[in-house]
Amino acid sequence: MLLDLHNHTRYSPDSRVPPADLVRLAQKLRLSGIAITDHNSVGGIEEAEAAAGPDFLVLPAIEISTNAGHVLAYGVREAIPRNLSVADTVERIVALGGVPVAAHPYRFWSGLGEAPLADASFPAYETCNARTLRRGNIRAHALARKRNLGETGGSDSHFLDEVAKAVTAVDAGALRVDDVLQLLSQGRTSAQGTNRGAAATVRYVSKAVGEWILRGMRRI
Repeated sequence: MLLDLHNHTRYSPDSRVPPADLVRLAQKLRLSGIAITDHNSVGGIEEAEAAAGPDFLVLPAIEISTNAGHVLAYGVREAIPRNLSVADTVERIVALGGVPVAAHPYRFWSGLGEAPLADASFPAYETCNARTLRRGNIRAHALARKRNLGETGGSDSHFLDEVAKAVTAVDAGALRVDDVLQLLSQGRTSAQGTNRGAAATVRYVSKAVGEWILRGMRRI
């Protein structure tokens, strides 16, 4: 089964996508499920679940801004304070029964980088992020293999036309949300998809820089 485990909706400051539209498109693309990973917000989860119906998985999740970069928390339905250390953030995720995954570890500006990765225990790294350059995904994949960790993939969609550009593959049939979370915690998932190309880079950089200026040069 294929799951897009990194998506943003109108509950993120840098996306306007309605959660229900995201779900409908993912179903049309024949994904088995998605994760709603808004920046420091869990507001879009219930809307997505309401639109999904019984046969499509919506993983509750959040993308947390730590003091070093971004961490994905799967199976979490409440916001976790931003700007904590990576270790403290991971500890809070686990305390809530969630699964921490290092988001796009080598992306400039919002990736954790190797030093913070060593300070906390992750069962998996995001090794195929469709909004990350190829070299960053390759480095993340190599480090996950070196440390014998699981791998996840996600489009990191902020627009509907980005959905399913990268996905997480689970070698199993129909599963429940709890089953997927267990496999993530055991490092038993793999990643596949595309990297950020030239056209996507122009779109990404112009969007990111413009929004950064409008935020008063503060990070998300």
